[in-house]
Amino acid sequence: MATQLRPQTITGAVIAPNDYRELRPGIEGFRLVSSTVTVTLLDDPRRARYEYECHLETTGELPARYWCYHLPTPASEVADIRAWDARGKLQPRVYGGEAPGSRLEVRLRDAVRAGERYTFWFGYESTIRPVVAPDGRNCTVTYSDWVIFNIPCAVLHVHVELPSGAEPVAAYPACAEDEGGRVTYRLRALRALETVSFMVAYRRARRRRGGAVRAAATMAAGFLGSGLAPG
Repeated sequence: MATQLRPQTITGAVIAPNDYRELRPGIEGFRLVSSTVTVTLLDDPRRARYEYECHLETTGELPARYWCYHLPTPASEVADIRAWDARGKLQPRVYGGEAPGSRLEVRLRDAVRAGERYTFWFGYESTIRPVVAPDGRNCTVTYSDWVIFNIPCAVLHVHVELPSGAEPVAAYPACAEDEGGRVTYRLRALRALETVSFMVAYRRARRRRGGAVRAAATMAAGFLGSGLAPG
């Protein structure tokens, strides 16, 4: 049975999504029937793998032809970009020049017309900026992030996969469930541009390289943001 993690104060402020709203206003005529975001935190606390499962529905007259996703990091910090659907690979591209960050774009296999649904996935590896607090032979890593879509989302699942050997110590908000090496958030009936903020703190042994203890002490937060480009 999943156990509830007690909510804690976010030690590093989550970046407000105001810039995202300015860059990507809400779009009508589309919705996510459901979406799952899986964040896999890597052994390097400054890197993470993101994977998205999207069940898209067109509710208006304009067909959906592209899916666009706004990233906080420059294109040079985004790697291993993939996209696919049930029939095979799709072609994702990352564009620089966003203020700030970059834009990931996926061309859908076929236009999604009124009343139609389409399922696709995409993923990438990116730099993140957690808070790392050394404590003897261990360290506590605090990762904070947010998800925002510019179309409604009926059901959203956010999974945060912890690195091997990590012990979860805190999570925010209170809807978080600890499933061992995974922290899960479940939310429903999200409006366009509604922000879902979350935080996970975990403890693990400090990494050693060449006999010396390696520890980071940066203080920031990442953010996620997506947008749909109608045809």
